[in-house]
Amino acid sequence: MTWELSPLTAERVPEAADLVDHWYGRARRALPHLSGRGFPPGLELVQARLAETGCVAAAVTRRSATSGFLVAAPLDTDQDGQGALSVQPGAARVGMGGFAVVTGHEPEALRELYVPVAARLVVQRRLVHHVDMPADDAVAMAWFRLGFGLDHVRGLMPIKVRGRQPREVEGLAIRRAGPGDLAQVGRMAVESARCQEQSAVFVPQPEPVLAALRDRYADTLREPRQAAWLALRHGEDVGMVVLTPAPAGPVVPPDTVEVAEAFVEPFARGEGISRVLLATALAWAYDSGYRYVTARWRSGSRLSAGHWPNLGFKPVAYRLSRVLDPRLG
Repeated sequence: MTWELSPLTAERVPEAADLVDHWYGRARRALPHLSGRGFPPGLELVQARLAETGCVAAAVTRRSATSGFLVAAPLDTDQDGQGALSVQPGAARVGMGGFAVVTGHEPEALRELYVPVAARLVVQRRLVHHVDMPADDAVAMAWFRLGFGLDHVRGLMPIKVRGRQPREVEGLAIRRAGPGDLAQVGRMAVESARCQEQSAVFVPQPEPVLAALRDRYADTLREPRQAAWLALRHGEDVGMVVLTPAPAGPVVPPDTVEVAEAFVEPFARGEGISRVLLATALAWAYDSGYRYVTARWRSGSRLSAGHWPNLGFKPVAYRLSRVLDPRLG
């Protein structure tokens, strides 16, 4: 197939949106819990990507028809805020709906698109590139051939009416956290973040970010649509889980709650505490009108990468990443 590189002009946007609708529809039919549900149309997603400040876009055509497109935009966060825990300085992102190509030609089409877009990002000193996409392994492989790796996985699980509960843990008590428990919740959130410095994640956790994390859930502990639970054994805090509303998106249904934080003290792991914590939290979530729960984890985390799938979370989205050599001129 002969590809012709061109700008992603306004008249090509509807064709780009059709590519997104076709791919996302096919991907969702293959993913658990997503088939048949209503999601944002491709046109809305493409327009959102093009509206991002400083975006860089390209399209490829064949016989005058748009056969693929790619939109990347700078990704900056407050380096003392929560985003700094997962986004490096000098990053750019291809967000959800920011690319799609004709089925069956992903490797060659994405290569034609990424090369010129990446060159413009490098000129801007954007040397960390992220791609958000549905959990489609065939399309992910095309990005892997361009030097990307799997960084984050988002999982989804339906919340069921109370049924079989996890086995009890001797001496364990679960209670809902309130505003007066911010210190305990903040301390365990920091300990959870510090685990990211270990193998095989190796993500630094700057002290200013950790300091802000101690107070991050102050509003959560007061809001009726958000909640946290503490696990205590013989009166000692041994774990916690925090649930917050999940923003709806291309792979996240609107009635979904997110596991924002989860932690169990190292000495108490392996006893089933996290299962009891999550079951308690999800009973509240179901009674509060939520029907799905989502969690996001780093694919290289020894603790998380096996834990969340074992609890029943099925992958529905990936974040891919590529870090370029900072010696580039």
